[in-house]
Amino acid sequence: MVDILRKIGDKHDRLPGEVAIAWTLRDPVVTGAIVGMRSPEQAQQILRAADFRLSGEEIGEIENYLRTNPIAA
Repeated sequence: MVDILRKIGDKHDRLPGEVAIAWTLRDPVVTGAIVGMRSPEQAQQILRAADFRLSGEEIGEIENYLRTNPIAA
C-alpha cells in the first residue's frame, strides 16, 4: 500500500501520509479526520494534505489495490 501511496505522492511532491489523508478526506461522508502528530513537520504534512486533491484515476488505483488486497484494508 505504501508503494502505491508513494508513487502517487511522488507525482505531486507529496509524502505517502499526505496521500493517505487526502484519500480519506475525499469521501463526502467524511467530514473530518483525527490525525496524530509528533512533530511540527508532521503538522505541516497534515495541513498540506488537507489542500491536496487526488484525481479520479489515483483514487481508482488506491481502491483497486484495497479491493485486490483485502488484508490491507
